[in-house]
Amino acid sequence: MSCLITVNLFRFNVTNDLLPYYKKYEVSVTENGTLLDILNSIKKQDNSFAFSSNRFMGIRVNSFVASLNTSVETIAKFLKTDSFTFEPLSEFYAMHDLIIDTSVFLQQLDYLKLFMEESDKERYEELVSYYYASPTIEFEREYFGDSFMIFALFLAEKYPQKRDEILRLCADEKHGVWLHTSVKNALILYSNATSIEDRIAKLKMDIVRYVPDTNSMTKREAKRAKSLIF
Repeated sequence: MSCLITVNLFRFNVTNDLLPYYKKYEVSVTENGTLLDILNSIKKQDNSFAFSSNRFMGIRVNSFVASLNTSVETIAKFLKTDSFTFEPLSEFYAMHDLIIDTSVFLQQLDYLKLFMEESDKERYEELVSYYYASPTIEFEREYFGDSFMIFALFLAEKYPQKRDEILRLCADEKHGVWLHTSVKNALILYSNATSIEDRIAKLKMDIVRYVPDTNSMTKREAKRAKSLIF
């Protein structure tokens, strides 16, 4: 069984267009169809359309972030509509339709190179959607990013001898974890949105536990945490 859905698709090519625009497509999808199936169908209709082949790169559907393996049925039930607007994770970094510039995301890894092995890099690259989905990035572009924080906690747990150095880096007042804002709404179509918040909370707890004297902001958070406990 299949159904017909309408997609209002974000279109933009940085080499040709001054501003983005939207184009409507009607796509037939099966009961078990996914967002990726829709994108492939649109590509067949319009070969000029571009989207990332990176399986970890999500898109925005009616402003919510979704993985490409999310079923159309799940999204339709959640949004209560079969009319979708597809946009890149970040319009600011849009390059060609749903493809975005990921160089900023990758550059953040430079701050952690002293604490990791080359084989760890793949783990970070899997977190790409969480960098651009973060509400913080929209108003604090100097923020290291949620992907950075999740990956840094992974490194701190994997290499405990480097833990305190990593935690101090994450506690930075201008770039660090204190700038994090909840992604639960932005990532509502991701099954692990709650676990991301749990990892960020764990990172904050480790910072105030092991390196509470890092800076004034960390000292304040450590004091607040202590008052909550006692």
